[in-house]
Amino acid sequence: MHTIRTTAAALFASALTFSAMAEDHTQPASNEGLVAVIIDDQTGEELVRDHGIQPLVLDDLVELIKGVLEGGKPATLMHLAVDEDVTAKHNPVGRLTFVPFAGGKPPRAPSPTLPLRVLSAETEKYKRARAAWQQGIKLYQKQVVGEAEGFVRQVATTQLQVSERFDKMLAARNGRDFNRSDIVGCITTANQLLGKQGRRVLILNTDANDEPAKRAPRKSPLTATELSGDIELVFVNTSHLPQQSPLFRGIPNKTHGVPSMKAAFALLVEMLGQEPVAEDVKSDEPAVDAR
Repeated sequence: MHTIRTTAAALFASALTFSAMAEDHTQPASNEGLVAVIIDDQTGEELVRDHGIQPLVLDDLVELIKGVLEGGKPATLMHLAVDEDVTAKHNPVGRLTFVPFAGGKPPRAPSPTLPLRVLSAETEKYKRARAAWQQGIKLYQKQVVGEAEGFVRQVATTQLQVSERFDKMLAARNGRDFNRSDIVGCITTANQLLGKQGRRVLILNTDANDEPAKRAPRKSPLTATELSGDIELVFVNTSHLPQQSPLFRGIPNKTHGVPSMKAAFALLVEMLGQEPVAEDVKSDEPAVDAR
């Protein structure tokens, strides 16, 4: 039993590059597998009322967790909260990296045609290896769920901190409202986080109304420097209005529209089995002039 526990622990340790952390800087993710950034907008009640935009919860991640457990490719997920000035770095960047189990496939059973003495010895070896493999993958699955819970807890903490800061600012202004949506800042930060290579996805859980505190609202399309043309966009809403924002007018990025974060993660699972899109691929939705 000592040998089995030791082997299982070694398998689990080799798989434990799965992590969840909050970061204050904008280091790009590694380019292996799929990388996605969520721009998470919880700046006003109109988001739910007018667009069906809901905050991220643990249940939304279920499909992505299943997809990573059943597949063989890594995936990195980052969370970026919308606030009045993203450059001020009020909020940490949540990061969750799923890495497939490093213990490999289950061990193969010995051939029953082996000589009886050899078969007996090989069967004992197989039983030990099988027990170790089973224990390792169960530990890995438990860790995956635990780290996903930690990521969602960090997201919820950030959302609450943003809400609390906004309330204090509102109180200090005696109820006079203020601009609090630095959408362009979020997009350019996400562009940096996503790096330069591989399958990269920007999940826009926002109404895309750029109304920052320290500059004039943006009414012109994003440039290739601000948003690389080979990053895929996933708009999460039920109104289909954020897609029509002037920020996205005429840009070459491939786009998808989904009604919920759960549907967005199901789409990411599909993407895990696909090749990266070429930079010159056009949007799969008709161009809309949002002037």
